[in-house]
Amino acid sequence: MKCIVLLLAICLTACGRSSGDAETSYEKPRTSVTLTHVTPGRIRNEIVLSGTTVYQNKTIVTAPIPSFISEVNVQPGMKVEAGQLLYKLESKEHRALSGEPEENRLGMVAVRAAASGIVTSVMQQTGSFVAEGTALCTLADLNSLVFELNVPYEQSRYIIPGKTCTIVLPDATVLKAVIRTPLATMNTASQVQQVVAHARSSFLPEGLTVKVLVDTRHTGNEIRLLPKAAVQSDEMLTGYWVMKLADDSTAVRIPVIIGNSSADSIEIVSPLFSASDHIVLSGSYALEDSARVVILK
Repeated sequence: MKCIVLLLAICLTACGRSSGDAETSYEKPRTSVTLTHVTPGRIRNEIVLSGTTVYQNKTIVTAPIPSFISEVNVQPGMKVEAGQLLYKLESKEHRALSGEPEENRLGMVAVRAAASGIVTSVMQQTGSFVAEGTALCTLADLNSLVFELNVPYEQSRYIIPGKTCTIVLPDATVLKAVIRTPLATMNTASQVQQVVAHARSSFLPEGLTVKVLVDTRHTGNEIRLLPKAAVQSDEMLTGYWVMKLADDSTAVRIPVIIGNSSADSIEIVSPLFSASDHIVLSGSYALEDSARVVILK
């Protein structure tokens, strides 16, 4: 009987030791991952607006006296120089004395351009009678051409004075323009505001509709890029993070602020990773903070 009790005690002691050894030798499984690094660059992201050509400085040529128009030397689109003859006017008195010798007749008036420009509109033609102050034609200063951008209010934060934008003409000509100041009024129905942009260009007609491309970034500073697969997010897409190697076998979660994205890359605005940082690429999905990993070559 004593022998049987002794054998049972030995067996129980052996079992206890083997169980303890198994617990101490257990190691948490590791996740196989591949690595990537940040690369310098930036992803362009643009909004598309419409715009219209406008001549800001215009001169309305008017009749200096009540008169008949006897000669018209202008037409829309015509370029004129300062001092060039635009109209000849004939006063009522001059016409009433048409039977008198020319030396006894007064009242022929020459209307000339006060400055160089382009004729944008012609309101009166030969034979018309006009009162004093009646508009005859309109001249625009060729150097005053601007583009009026139509900016919805919700996108006005991207339209910063001094910022450059790209203007695409209907014939696919591309111009670089500088955004100036917004106009003081806004369309009450569409909530669209006009913003002036200036670009160097050859002659363009007023009222030409153009396409305007504006980068949504406020700064041109270089950003760090990562493959999209390396960036994780929560279900509401309000928080983003990457898994970075803390050592050869541990990956820690690093919250990040992202910027623009493309089909395969995404900008990391913050923190500023270096090219030597090892970021988990594949295998990072659902990894916990301080997860144990094994690196696949």
